[in-house]
Amino acid sequence: MPLVSTFEVLLKPQLPATLPAGFNDVKNLGRNVLQGYFLTIANINPYDLVLSLVFTTRLPAGVDLDEVITFFDTSGLNTAAPLTGVGNKYRFSPLILPADATALFILQPSPTDAALASLDLEARGFVDLQLSSLGGTPPAGTQVLVTAEQRGTFFDKATAPNIAERALDQIAYGLTVQNGGLLTLN
Repeated sequence: MPLVSTFEVLLKPQLPATLPAGFNDVKNLGRNVLQGYFLTIANINPYDLVLSLVFTTRLPAGVDLDEVITFFDTSGLNTAAPLTGVGNKYRFSPLILPADATALFILQPSPTDAALASLDLEARGFVDLQLSSLGGTPPAGTQVLVTAEQRGTFFDKATAPNIAERALDQIAYGLTVQNGGLLTLN
């Protein structure tokens, strides 16, 4: 089970609510952030694969990843499916990846009206990629190519009537993956 990368999903203010004395003006710079985890997976084999993604995280008591959404896409259809959690591990499975296909997986906070009002989701951890038991046993040395990144949208007031008052901005950055992104699945 190869480790892919770390991950972090956020739907929160950039800055803490309480800052030390002498930091009052910096509050004017703070906005909110909606940040997701994006994983591109390429099946470089001449046969289909059935995979599982496992997200390991330590969350505060009473917090879980029920308020995230996941999408998996190989053909432009953006298939949604929930994570299933046991303890501190959350699984996305099955992830069916046809031969020679490339897919995009997205994990992000669900930006519902209630979630945008509370701005209180923060989770980080690491991701494993595994062959699913639902797919049989592919040949030894099966490999996939992966690229992981974080993408975020900064905003001030999600309900502002015009886009200028929402103060939108974006950020995207790649995450380190082992072995240059070429993972061997056994």
